[in-house]
Amino acid sequence: MIPEFVANLFWDVKKESVDIGKHSFFIIRRVLDYGNVASLAWLRKTYSEDLIKKVVQSKRGLQHKTLVFWEEYFENI
Repeated sequence: MIPEFVANLFWDVKKESVDIGKHSFFIIRRVLDYGNVASLAWLRKTYSEDLIKKVVQSKRGLQHKTLVFWEEYFENI
């Protein structure tokens, strides 16, 4: 179940149809692109750092500025 403070990032889909397991790449991309501190904290509790890195490395579906930021972030940790 996606908490309400994260669910508001999914304005274009039925929130109840978003499955944390099945739609992990979609959820991660959306939170990385549009999330705030609270939604990013939830993301890091919900998904492994390796999976988040995998989404960033795939380079699909992320805004360019988001991609550049997270590539730099993961390179420096």
